[in-house]
Amino acid sequence: MGRPLVIAACRSSCHWQATGDRLAGEQLFACAGCGSEWVPSEAWTPVDYTGVVPPPVAEARRGRGAG
Repeated sequence: MGRPLVIAACRSSCHWQATGDRLAGEQLFACAGCGSEWVPSEAWTPVDYTGVVPPPVAEARRGRGAG
């Protein structure tokens, strides 16, 4: 997979967005609140501080990172 994902403690200010980068061929997302990272092959799905899965994350999850 290359380097591991960054994982930090949640600060309850989550705002997930695409980074424009790829990690091991997958679209890479990062949380603007804590700096954690996510790729679509992960078993979990990130949500924003509102409790909603951001549309770009949902789209990547459906496509499993193909985008």
